[in-house]
Amino acid sequence: MKQKYSFAECVEYCGFDNLPLGLESYYMQFDEHKWGEIIDIEFLNAALARFKVPGEKQEQLKKAIREIEADDRLAYFTKFLIWDLCNARKRYENNNYQSLTLKGGGIITRYYSLILLLACVKPSLKRLQKRKIPLAYYEQIPFVPMKQQFEKWVAGEDVSISDFPWELNFYTCSIFWLNRFQYIPCRFEQEMTVFRNKKNNGVLALLHGNIEVRRDGQINGTNEIFDNERFVTVWEEDESTIRANPVNPMGFVMKEPVLLKKAEWKTALSKGDYLLAFHIPSGPGYTAVNVKQSMELALTFYRNYFGELDIKGFLSESWLYDSRLSLILDYDNSNIIKVQRQFYLYPARDGEGMLLERVFGAKQIDLENFHCVTTLQEKVVDYMKTGGRFNELRMFVLKEEVSKIGESPYITVEDINQFIEVVDSHLLKK
Repeated sequence: MKQKYSFAECVEYCGFDNLPLGLESYYMQFDEHKWGEIIDIEFLNAALARFKVPGEKQEQLKKAIREIEADDRLAYFTKFLIWDLCNARKRYENNNYQSLTLKGGGIITRYYSLILLLACVKPSLKRLQKRKIPLAYYEQIPFVPMKQQFEKWVAGEDVSISDFPWELNFYTCSIFWLNRFQYIPCRFEQEMTVFRNKKNNGVLALLHGNIEVRRDGQINGTNEIFDNERFVTVWEEDESTIRANPVNPMGFVMKEPVLLKKAEWKTALSKGDYLLAFHIPSGPGYTAVNVKQSMELALTFYRNYFGELDIKGFLSESWLYDSRLSLILDYDNSNIIKVQRQFYLYPARDGEGMLLERVFGAKQIDLENFHCVTTLQEKVVDYMKTGGRFNELRMFVLKEEVSKIGESPYITVEDINQFIEVVDSHLLKK
């Protein structure tokens, strides 16, 4: 399709330097005549009234929209961006958009990212209506971040977007809250393949080759800690076998490779497969029972309304999955550990920043002088004083094991013992 303006011309004109890679190919598919106005004014007026935005601030926002509309080239590219922001979620791509800042300053620059998000709501609602999804599932979704955004704006002059890629999930109505937890369709992009035994249905994840791993089974360099005695993963495959390093479901890579006979195993999860990203809102109710009930609801929901997706299971990353927490928390009294044990854990490259922020409110703390007010804070500090460090882990749950949540479907006593043997082993030698 021939576009009114070239992609490079539009990018240069706007001054954007953080657009997602590969965006130009989608630009060539954009048809302005099938899109319409930048934003549905009736919806905008209702939203502004709902959150009691003062008239002078409403006028500032509308003035910015009018100025965009008056600039033909900017209006054209803005419509494309809104179209693609909505379509990126329909394509179930990882969300690579960030806040966009127009060069030149002025009122448009100030409100531009907010306008993009607000403009996504109405077309996204229409998309869900076409799928005949009951309104109760999504009518409040876009107003979750909007409430905080408008309240911040009303209280002062701040209209910046705190976390554009995360909030985009709500403005595009792409995240669903089912019972206690939230879900977003995504693709599996990890350097790992998961297999299921044809005879006993056991599950085993194998890490791909040429990845440096520390003696503790974490990716070398996690938390900026490097191990001189690291090992490098292998992946040797022929017509009948695969030899590779297994991932212990307690969340670490094992040094000794295993040999899988293809006749005895089938692929259960590989790159590009569809999963549901599992998100944990703050608050009570983080239990294995609620996880199971929510995941069952999610599988039913996506089967009924997004039947074109072959959902293989669930994926997530969090500080809550760090198996080192099982060294300091008692299983019988900790929902964190009880829930951990229901997942197949595997390494991520992110360090302890998320745990420190959630537990202490800051990504760095003074271990000697921090005043602990919770038992968890005390235990984390005591562990870190020994030289130990925490890090985020990822997890997956295949749909076949959802009914077994509560029974530790992946982690065995042997897995736990192997974890205890290797954890922090990289700290024993310098």
